[in-house]
Amino acid sequence: MDLVTFCHEVPKVELHAHLNGSLSRSTMLQLQRCLADLGMTDKSNAFLDEFQMSSGDSINLSEVFPLFAIAHELTSIPQTLAMATALTLQEFEDDGCCYIELRSTPKETLHMSYKQYIEAIIQTLKNNTASIIACLIISINRSSQQQEIEIITDLAIEYHKKYPDLVVGIELSGNPAVGKFQYFVPVLTKAREAGLKITLHCGEICNPQEVIEMLKFKPERIGHAVCIHPLYGGNDEIWQLLCKSQIPVEVCLTSNVSTKSTPDYSSHHFKELYNANIPISICTDDKGVFATSLSQEYRICAETFGIDPSKLARISLRSCDYIFSEDKRKTLSDKILNFINKNGL
Repeated sequence: MDLVTFCHEVPKVELHAHLNGSLSRSTMLQLQRCLADLGMTDKSNAFLDEFQMSSGDSINLSEVFPLFAIAHELTSIPQTLAMATALTLQEFEDDGCCYIELRSTPKETLHMSYKQYIEAIIQTLKNNTASIIACLIISINRSSQQQEIEIITDLAIEYHKKYPDLVVGIELSGNPAVGKFQYFVPVLTKAREAGLKITLHCGEICNPQEVIEMLKFKPERIGHAVCIHPLYGGNDEIWQLLCKSQIPVEVCLTSNVSTKSTPDYSSHHFKELYNANIPISICTDDKGVFATSLSQEYRICAETFGIDPSKLARISLRSCDYIFSEDKRKTLSDKILNFINKNGL
C-alpha cells in the first residue's frame, strides 16, 4: 500500500492532544448550531477563520494561546463540551487512532462549574461506543492562580479515585514564558502520591534550568522537548540527562514548525531523539489549530526522516509502553503487532 494509506491504516496511539485545540471546523460549526438551538449566542463566529491555520502558515508560540479562547466560547456549557469530546474522539478513530489520552484544563464558566466541566468529558468517555479507547489527562495551566491550581489538582485526584480507568494523569501546560516550574511541584507531587501519572510541557522555549528541574522531577512523559539538544538551544548537560532518564517524549512535528519553535520539518529535533534511541510517540498537539491529523504526522515523519513503514509501525507499537492506562498496554500492543504481522512488516 502507498504511504498515505499505510499511515492511515496503521493503528496509532495519541498521547498529546488538547481537546479544545483539536476541534475541527466541522465540529465547531456543529457546536455553533447547538448553541443557537439552545438560544445562546457566542462570539466565535467572527474569529472562526482565525482558529485553524492554513498549511504552511506559522505563528509565534505566544500568539497561539489566545486562539483557544475561540474554542472555549463554544465549549462553555456541558452539552457542547460533551459534543466536542464525542466528535473529536470520532475523528481520531476515523483517522486510525486506537487509543487516545485527551487532555483539557477544567474551566468555570457562567453555565458550568469545574466539576461539571470534568463530568461532561467523563460521561462522554463512559458512554463511548466507538472502538477507540479514550482516557483523560487533566491539565493545569501555568497562567492560573494558586486557588484555581489547587481546585483543579484536588478534582483530578477525586476523579482519578472515582474513575481510575478514565482519569489517568495530570499535566502542566500553557504559556511556557509564564510562571516557574517549582511553583507547581507541590501540587504535582500531591497528584503523583494519589496515583496520577505526570506529563509536562518541557523545553518549548530555551530555559535550561527549568528543563533540568523538570527532568529531575522524573515525570512519566514530557511534551515537545524542543530546546534540550545542544543544536536547538539546549546543552550537553540536559541532553545527557534526558538520554540517561529515558523519559518518553511526545513529539509534535507540525505544532513545532507552525509555532516557529522549529524552522522547518527537516530541522526538527525528532532525528536527534530517534537516533539517540530516546522513547518517542508521534502526536498532534492541536490538530484543529494546526490543520493536521495523526496520520499526517506519521506521513511527515516518514517522508522527512526516511522512516520506512516497518520502523514507523514500531514507533506506534512502542508508544503503547508509554500510555498511562497500564492495563490497556497488552491489548493495544497485540492490535498493532497483528497489523505488523498481517502486513509482513
